[in-house]
Amino acid sequence: MAMATYDPTISIVPPRMLAGKVTIVTGASQGIGAVAAFGFASAGAKVALVARRGELINRHAELIREHAGAAIAIEADVADEDSVRRMVERTVNEFGKLDCAFNNAGVDQKPARPDDLSLAEWRRVFRVKADGTFLCLKYQCPAMCSTTGGGSIVNHGSVVGDRGVATLAAPCASQASVIGLTKAAAKAYGPRIRINMLATGAIKTEERAAVRDYPEEDYNFLPARRPGEPREVAAVAAWLLSDYASYQTGSIVAVDGGYWA
Repeated sequence: MAMATYDPTISIVPPRMLAGKVTIVTGASQGIGAVAAFGFASAGAKVALVARRGELINRHAELIREHAGAAIAIEADVADEDSVRRMVERTVNEFGKLDCAFNNAGVDQKPARPDDLSLAEWRRVFRVKADGTFLCLKYQCPAMCSTTGGGSIVNHGSVVGDRGVATLAAPCASQASVIGLTKAAAKAYGPRIRINMLATGAIKTEERAAVRDYPEEDYNFLPARRPGEPREVAAVAAWLLSDYASYQTGSIVAVDGGYWA
């Protein structure tokens, strides 16, 4: 599959919404994470793009810099503690502080009933989403408190964390853990750090479009009658990270076309 083209000149939110902010975006190699990284930069943020695929995030960071943005690429595995610690340290060393983070990294589980799901697959999903989100919070929060006195974090989760799906046991359980982590961390670090979660539904990313079609009739059950676009998720994340969402913390914000309705 060809790499999607990302345009650093297209704004997802009003200009300057994130001016002066230093933010980490995990899972920034493609899809929602890449769109968010470009969109945050166009809104004035200095962005650390994080993913395991270094060649992709290096291209993204270079493109952002070519358009007068500030960006670095950090090859890291969010499920590895030393890797996460170094990710945060490098961001602070490069930009002098840490204001925000969009913890977006995740992996999909191939559909399977619990009795057909291997323990290895279960652990693979949990390692990235549950362990990864925990480790990011563990190192991002102290860095924010020590460099700026506070900040804002958005954890990217899914509506399946609150709605059971028979063939997605690992995502359902791991996403539920992100809900709990978000609420616990919001209480632990309030009022210095606002911590919220995005619960997304059917979002049409290039990696998912490569393996399935998106016929309109599949979405007739949604009030929106269509799948979402990555920019629509990134825009809500940007708002939650910005000072415009100053009273929003400990929230699970659905970006799902009305699925929860």
